[in-house]
Amino acid sequence: MTRAQAKALKALEGELRRLRARCRVLRDRTRYEDLGHGVLALEIAEHAVDETLEHTGLGGKIRRTPNPAAHRQARRWHRTVKDVRGQAGKFLRAHANEDLKTALKALEIASGSLEEVAEHYE
Repeated sequence: MTRAQAKALKALEGELRRLRARCRVLRDRTRYEDLGHGVLALEIAEHAVDETLEHTGLGGKIRRTPNPAAHRQARRWHRTVKDVRGQAGKFLRAHANEDLKTALKALEIASGSLEEVAEHYE
């Protein structure tokens, strides 16, 4: 990663942090639950940028800390999330629902994160 790219990612991280704070204030004022989901989404986006910066020195690789029990548990959770995603996807095809679409996006993120957790303990 070039210095310019790293600088751009750090700037983006700051923008996401500020936008998350603004969204949180608006959620607190209005009590709209969906704005809470927006705050969470911005936290995830900020984390993704932070992880990109952190793993850049490792060539995008995840440091491994072998732990077979933790690896197996993370794999079980990963399979559960994939199963729920599949079932929810089928349900969504029969019953259009915006909240379920959002939930499927969250499950996609959870699936990827659990896969990374499993890799960490592999």
